[in-house]
Amino acid sequence: MNLRDFRIGWRLLVGEPGYSAAVVLSLAVGFASCFLLLGFVRYSFSYDRDVPQGDRIFLVKMRNNTFQQPTWTESVPLAFLEPARASGMTDGVTAVVPLPVGMKTNALPQSIQLAAVHADFPAMFGVRALAGDLRQALSRPDTLALTTSSATRLFGGADAVGRMVHIGGKPYTVAAVVADRPSNSTLSYGALAGMDTGAWDSAERKVLMSSWGYINGAKIYVRLKPGVGAEALRRHLQRATDDSPYTREQAAELEEKTVGRKVRDMALGALPDMYFDADTANTPNSGPHGDMRAMLGLTAVALLILALAAINYANLATVRALRRQREIAVRKVLGADGMRVLRQFLAESLLVAMTATALGLLLAWVMLPLFADLVDRRLDGLFTPITLLVNLALGTAIGLLSGAYPAWVALRVRPPQALAGRGGDETSGALWLRRVLTVLQFSTAMGLVAVTLAVAWQTHHASQASPGFDPSPLLVLELPADTSNPAARGLREALKHLPGVDGVATSLDPIGRQFAGANIKVTRKSGRWSSLSIRSISADFFDVHALRPVAGRLFSDKTDKDEGGFQSVLLNARAARALGFADPADAVGQLLTTDSGDGKVTATIVGIAPDLRYDSLRDTPKSYLYFTSQQNSTLTLRARGDLGQLGGATHALAARYFPNDVVAIRQARSYFALNYGDDLRLAKLLGLASAIAVMIAGFGVYVLSTYNVRRLGRQIVLRKLFGAGRRDIARLVGREALILVAISAAIGLPVATLVIQRYLASFIERAPIGGWTLLAGILTALLVTLVSTLRGTLAAVRMSPAMALRD
Repeated sequence: MNLRDFRIGWRLLVGEPGYSAAVVLSLAVGFASCFLLLGFVRYSFSYDRDVPQGDRIFLVKMRNNTFQQPTWTESVPLAFLEPARASGMTDGVTAVVPLPVGMKTNALPQSIQLAAVHADFPAMFGVRALAGDLRQALSRPDTLALTTSSATRLFGGADAVGRMVHIGGKPYTVAAVVADRPSNSTLSYGALAGMDTGAWDSAERKVLMSSWGYINGAKIYVRLKPGVGAEALRRHLQRATDDSPYTREQAAELEEKTVGRKVRDMALGALPDMYFDADTANTPNSGPHGDMRAMLGLTAVALLILALAAINYANLATVRALRRQREIAVRKVLGADGMRVLRQFLAESLLVAMTATALGLLLAWVMLPLFADLVDRRLDGLFTPITLLVNLALGTAIGLLSGAYPAWVALRVRPPQALAGRGGDETSGALWLRRVLTVLQFSTAMGLVAVTLAVAWQTHHASQASPGFDPSPLLVLELPADTSNPAARGLREALKHLPGVDGVATSLDPIGRQFAGANIKVTRKSGRWSSLSIRSISADFFDVHALRPVAGRLFSDKTDKDEGGFQSVLLNARAARALGFADPADAVGQLLTTDSGDGKVTATIVGIAPDLRYDSLRDTPKSYLYFTSQQNSTLTLRARGDLGQLGGATHALAARYFPNDVVAIRQARSYFALNYGDDLRLAKLLGLASAIAVMIAGFGVYVLSTYNVRRLGRQIVLRKLFGAGRRDIARLVGREALILVAISAAIGLPVATLVIQRYLASFIERAPIGGWTLLAGILTALLVTLVSTLRGTLAAVRMSPAMALRD
């Protein structure tokens, strides 16, 4: 190929603007979609890749087998720090303790994620000061380091060293400014402080640092010495937990429950693998996670979309080559050999592909902000010199491969037959190949539509599933202190007196948020026992949620006190059955022995509460024991009328009682939707891919229909001459397209069914999907086929016999 070939190709493309716009735009959309989807996949596989020697850094994981549903957690007791350091296998150990705080300068407090870390943290994670002294920031209780984004939020710029922020009314000096963590990181923070920071309550720190039982979201990272295997350190930490006071106490109490297993299992997760760690995904206090199967599926979808676009171009280029047979014949008669014709067609194909690649990259750049919002990720670094070169290389490969078959068609042209008006059709083998490719397009489009609808419907069903009460009139406030604090008590009382408020209850955590909670052993007089999850609530909790008892009575502020403790308790129906009561009502009035932390307590079951949905539809419902307490930091407000109008007054009261903190205020229903953020993101991505696949499939059947009308031209006019009507001609033209749709459905829908079943298998409760999503895929294909073949069908119906026979 030389410059002359490309100049000729450019003149031909400019001379046919309709054809050129169609093929370039189709390929450009395919390139843009593939680039964005593969960019998101590459972004997902790059989590924590910025950390130096990240393959030597591991996160300590734990599974407590005494819980009702043992799951791996990323949070572990801080007491594991000492055995990790003393093992001799590490050259760095650090804890990361999240301390959500409100930081205040001269304006309103800003919510900043402060992380308390050890001195080893900067070296382990490659954190360096952009300004100031990071060592000083982590060594004093009244200093801290801000990230550049936090400094900008608080001070309007990154020049923050030496300036003052207030946390809880106390001043702290900004001693350093560090870079933000990349968006694709499993560990994020807005500020760093040392482990002895004044922003961390000293009493709580003392308990957590020495406790083998409490976790409170703390994570421990270790960096192994060169040559040390992770399994050796895991065994060392396992021995440490087996010999701990917590394990000895739990083993004695729950020996029957943990028979054949240890009280706690320890594991190490490699930092680069934690984003796709299925063990800790969707568990309380875990970092962001992704589904590797979903990412591999998106990779396949991205490549399929590009392949379908390339197939469309090859089909249209082939039809165009058949129309140009007389031109090709004239070239050959004038002396052009086969290699010259081959170079010309490959040059045209490369020109189309490279133009489409450039336009596709431009489209991807323009659509990147919208795509980032769609996937709810800050997609950094998608446009780099390497990615641009890779895409140009891919465009070159697509151009050569897509142009190979049209070039072969051109090589087969025989000048005598072409100039005589004969030999203008494809071979039957080539025609069947294009039919197979069209089937591939439609089966992919139908399958994607069916899977997208199933994922979207299940996500909608899960986020809207009844939690056992009506959340629509409820507003939730998350306080920085529990209601034993005077400010929290004052806020609660003030909220009760707002117009339109019918009550304000407290609980330890919002209903719907993933919560590890605490389990206690509960024993009946008969000796039957079970491990139950406990829920701390106020006496008016069930009144505010408008709930009625299953049996007995529920707590009420008329008969119970918020500080009632374990003297009177409620069970849900599952807990009653777990304790051996055939009928939950039989449990009312029975006595239980519990270990409340202050020794053995005898409790009376006063009623059976309805089963509420605390977790997502992926989790098996748990057995709960309710008791009243003042040590709750979540307020739930029941209101009459519009929650939006009440929100302003609620914010004003929260700012009055907690002027130095940020009080999160949300509608109760929003917590349930948060459990399905990844599913919603997947549904959006699949929806985008489905729309593009349907568009490409429609374009493909349009090309095939147009060629078929040309191929069947003589047959159509002969049928007309023998009396065939418009319906007969329409059936003749549309029959092949309908057959191809039927074959596509037979291939694509079983695969879609398998994918849908695999997706739904992770849910305990599933939406009533049935087969309507598959039917929707078929109907979409039929509608696209009707629209795409309409022009060709009308052309066939209006075809003039005289003109067709003359050609």
